[in-house]
Amino acid sequence: MKKLIIAAFILLATTAETFAGPIITLSIEFGRGPDCTGRGLCKITVGGTMKSISANINDNSGNLELVIMKSSNSTSVYESQFINGVFEVPVAYSLSSEVCSKLGVDQFTIKTGKYQIVETRSQYKIIFQK
Repeated sequence: MKKLIIAAFILLATTAETFAGPIITLSIEFGRGPDCTGRGLCKITVGGTMKSISANINDNSGNLELVIMKSSNSTSVYESQFINGVFEVPVAYSLSSEVCSKLGVDQFTIKTGKYQIVETRSQYKIIFQK
């Protein structure tokens, strides 16, 4: 399976429900293992050019919230990662110190598990528990 790369843009947004940290841009490569195949998170780095994923650490809960715009990539990327409304993380993924620093946290690990996806007409939202 070829590597799936989505550039992410972390958006500063404050609503009644979400209190976000700083704005940064990330690249996210889906998959796992050295060849980044299958489902999961393979690599998240600072950088990228597309503004397709907004994310923040919720100041109230400490959870990492991702909002992925459907228009940011081909449907096949989402069909291979978001099966039956679930995003599976088969292997825990610790964000690098650089990414954490940009998010304004000391550390964050996305735990192994199946995460419910909230889908709207234009986006997917995933919340990774602290």
